[in-house]
Amino acid sequence: MRIRILLSALSLCISFIFLSPCFSQNKKLQDQLIIGLESEPERLNPITLKDPKTFKIAWQIYEGLLGLNEEGQVIPRIAEKWETKDNKTWVFHIRKNVFFHPSEIFDLPNKTRFATAHDVLYSYTRFCSSESYSSFVLVDSIKGAKDFNAKKTDSVEGLTIIDDYTFQIELNEPEPFFINRITTSWIAIFPKEAEKEQFKDQWGLKIAVGTGPYRLVSKTDNEVVLVKNDNYWDNDRKPKIEKLVFRIIKNDQLRFTDLSKNRIDLMDIPNQSFPRIFNNDGAIKDEYKSNFVIKTANTFNTHFIGMNLKKLPDRHLRRAMFYGTNREEMVQKILYGYGEVMGGAVPPRMNGHIPLLKNIYNPQKAKWELKQSKYNGREIELLIHDLANSEQIGQVFQKQMGDIGIKIKLVKLDFHSVIGKIVKGDTELFNMFLEYVFSSPEPLLINFFTTAKIPVPNFWNYSNKYVDQQLENLRNLNDRSASVKDCAKIEKVIINGVPAIFLYRQKNVTMFSSKFKNLKINEHNHYMLEEMEKIR
Repeated sequence: MRIRILLSALSLCISFIFLSPCFSQNKKLQDQLIIGLESEPERLNPITLKDPKTFKIAWQIYEGLLGLNEEGQVIPRIAEKWETKDNKTWVFHIRKNVFFHPSEIFDLPNKTRFATAHDVLYSYTRFCSSESYSSFVLVDSIKGAKDFNAKKTDSVEGLTIIDDYTFQIELNEPEPFFINRITTSWIAIFPKEAEKEQFKDQWGLKIAVGTGPYRLVSKTDNEVVLVKNDNYWDNDRKPKIEKLVFRIIKNDQLRFTDLSKNRIDLMDIPNQSFPRIFNNDGAIKDEYKSNFVIKTANTFNTHFIGMNLKKLPDRHLRRAMFYGTNREEMVQKILYGYGEVMGGAVPPRMNGHIPLLKNIYNPQKAKWELKQSKYNGREIELLIHDLANSEQIGQVFQKQMGDIGIKIKLVKLDFHSVIGKIVKGDTELFNMFLEYVFSSPEPLLINFFTTAKIPVPNFWNYSNKYVDQQLENLRNLNDRSASVKDCAKIEKVIINGVPAIFLYRQKNVTMFSSKFKNLKINEHNHYMLEEMEKIR
């Protein structure tokens, strides 16, 4: 935030204010929101960001060309409008008068400047590079991005500046759904000065410069402080809370104790804390009703039992597991009802998606499928890990499979070891979860279920020529509603082959002080904290 100094007597301090996180000492104690985080945030560098917990901070600072509102609709951000004639060449008109946060990286009198198409080119080029964790979002689509990612070229052919406020992206093939690749703030715009050699060691640590509603003041191992961006371009969304404090409290019990004693104002509720907060029916306990608010949000996530089709080629056995899995029992036992059953890979209502899968729990059908299989009573290993209720999921699944006559052996490893075995194809069954970066079914299905994507991210080794062709046909379908309907039909075919047992979408459960109101969270799990306000 650039602090506006109105008194000429303070003019000598202006350069200091622009260069450092200081505040007017004459102000009364600012309104602030203190958020409890369960882990130390990673470096606030858009190129290397990958931890969903850090996104809560980073997405207050950085913005993309486009975004999603709380209803899941695509909305303009730094790009005020966009257009395409053939779904292959996309033109984005960059909003004028959007200031970057003031910083020493700008060798200018006011220590800030407007964001332009040149910054978009720089940012998108960097996101296509091999250094970018999120390069997978763009590399397969943008012309020349693969060669640039492989360091065969010095630039990305499909990225072009038309003028200072017009930017063009040319794709390899038509994609009517391209904008749904870039609604996440993972693909954010940052100034080209950020990666100058003299700021290299500070970028993402002491310096983080974007165009968002809040700007970085300080970052330590224990706390990150952001302040309101007074120069924020969107007058309707200017922050109502002056200061955000993200406090790292790794112990779940201590973090909740701090919330209950008003030492922090907001936190996500981990599943292991549900028994302490909720009754068996999922309602908040009486002792917390008057002082706290529960906010639930459906985000683009899924929890599933994945299968390696090369190691489990028996389709009847896979179908027996599919129909024998009682997903609703998992949602109630593990999540106290704070989840939504999923039979397929696409979250319900993603861009209007309506799943066609029905009767996904059918123990009689499961037993019939098992009789048709070649299963001989052997133990089948299921890899579980230490995150996202994996052990609980494994235990419930093990019991459910036992009920239909399938023996499951649970093998617990650390999360990264499980990932390693999945990528190598060194497992039959594995429990995992995904946070989807896309906001429409088409790119999601293309990335996870086309033959060309084997072994990553098509780590189940699913291959079906008919599905490949149907997904390719989506590129020529301009009717977005018809496209989403076709996705539901394709998903049904995919799940009939059982590459995975999709279990549920977990609801994000946030608890915050009743002194505040109007928390909004979109399906990318973007906390729109600029919308929150303190009740007077």
